[in-house]
Amino acid sequence: MKNMRCLCQIALAATAAAAIVSSCKTELYDEEKYTEYIKYMSPVDSVDQQHLWQLTTDYLLTLTANAGSGMERVQVYTANPLTDTSAELMNQQSIGDGGTVQLTVSAPTILQTMYAALTDADGRGYVKAFSTGQTEVDFSGATEGRLLQGLQPQAFTYLYEEKLPEVDDYDYNDLVLRITTERTGVREVTVGVTIMAVGASRQLAGAIRLLDYQYADIDSITTTTGSTFNEGVPQGSMFVFDKIDNLLEGRNGEAVMNLFIDAHWAMGFNLGADYGLFVRKKYNVSNYNDEQFQLKATRTQNYVIHFKSEAGLNNFTLNSLDPFIITEYNSGRWETHMDHLRSAQVLFEYKVSDIKDLPWALKIPMRNFRYPLEGCEIGFKKRTETGAVAMFGAYMTAGHSFGEWAEDHTRFLDWYLYPDAMQVK
Repeated sequence: MKNMRCLCQIALAATAAAAIVSSCKTELYDEEKYTEYIKYMSPVDSVDQQHLWQLTTDYLLTLTANAGSGMERVQVYTANPLTDTSAELMNQQSIGDGGTVQLTVSAPTILQTMYAALTDADGRGYVKAFSTGQTEVDFSGATEGRLLQGLQPQAFTYLYEEKLPEVDDYDYNDLVLRITTERTGVREVTVGVTIMAVGASRQLAGAIRLLDYQYADIDSITTTTGSTFNEGVPQGSMFVFDKIDNLLEGRNGEAVMNLFIDAHWAMGFNLGADYGLFVRKKYNVSNYNDEQFQLKATRTQNYVIHFKSEAGLNNFTLNSLDPFIITEYNSGRWETHMDHLRSAQVLFEYKVSDIKDLPWALKIPMRNFRYPLEGCEIGFKKRTETGAVAMFGAYMTAGHSFGEWAEDHTRFLDWYLYPDAMQVK
């Protein structure tokens, strides 16, 4: 069934491409042509038209340090930092004895319990569990102890399809990023970016818009290593995008963090190991090496954003970031954002698609999300002619599937916890 569907997709794509090339004599993108056949290409029967593809919720918390505690910092974790090595730091701020601070955290919507920690400089202090419905927290009745060492800042996984505005193959591995944020100074936030996989067949660039911040609000953006993903990038990669400065100004004055102008190069291309040739392969989207696929070590850069003011930084979370990719289509430049930010047009002006089907990008509130292997759809759910439901793909567990979530944005929010181990990396 899957092979037959793939053949049909190829035929439809060829037909659509011919029609679009013809229509593009006068315009870059003919959305009507796509709308005509998207129902055949989509892996789900019916996408919830209210869907924003969100799996996180922002909470504004008021935290109070009990008088006489002698502690100096308040933190919020996803799990118990005294006992659980998987606990991730969502936000933190210094606090005075008996003081109160407000912090925003961006938590997985399925998370029911968070943990507040009131600590000293050595990591000793008090930890208190509280429900996600509780907005005010003090530390009466908290558990005393030393926080585990080596706990990491909160991380989300970002998945992209490369063919905006065209329909793609829905394996969401053309670019896979893991991104973290951590408040590391009074006017400083460190954003960690790890390139996990590049399954794209063509060049793409990447950047991050800082939501609610203007270019004028930022002093500078540096990296902890002094190098960037653009280190040594060849002149031939100055095609889709040619800016290599860390800090860019958007079309409307937005602050934009430049990541890379060529994702394949940024994955850590080694000309010496590849006989001086730069040949694009698909990185970390298979379980083997051959002429098309290659397994590579992931690569990380930590960007330090130096703000001119500390105003608003207590509310800076992963949801303050708008990571997007830039691709070339029919001589135009297109930005692929998360669906609720699809109309941003941060660096380029283009026709924003009104198609309401599966998005070209997804944000998963999970550090070690297992993304689909090349050629494996993230989830398929359609009714056959007999009325039976056909469901397959990397996330197809009934009651916990991607396809069910696509049809109802209010349910099945835990689908990303149920991978088919044979179809994911």
